[in-house]
Amino acid sequence: MDRGETTAQAVLAVPVLLLFLLFGIQVTLYFHTAQLAAIAAQDGAIAGAAVRGSEIHAIAAVVKSAAELRASEGKTPVVRRGISEIQVEVSLSVPSILPLFPTSVTRSASEPLERFVLEAER
Repeated sequence: MDRGETTAQAVLAVPVLLLFLLFGIQVTLYFHTAQLAAIAAQDGAIAGAAVRGSEIHAIAAVVKSAAELRASEGKTPVVRRGISEIQVEVSLSVPSILPLFPTSVTRSASEPLERFVLEAER
């Protein structure tokens, strides 16, 4: 082996391995944040779909859930209440390690609205 060949190979290989490691960490952070956004959206949809729930209850549940999960909110949650269901859309910021990766992730959840029916009306 020539002198210095191993050093040259190490100088070329270490940055590539480090880049792969950072890429794996960034992908993991992205999917973890996506999971947190899905959980927060589901919590908001459940709170908003309750009998006495409203859009304000849904947003409060999203903010509380994101705070408990230690997620950084990207934008204000969007709540759409229809005739028979409620839909909540949550956007969270993704911690950035590498450039050119998405900086936010959005997830949504929907739940059918609960109705209270009197015993006599059943």
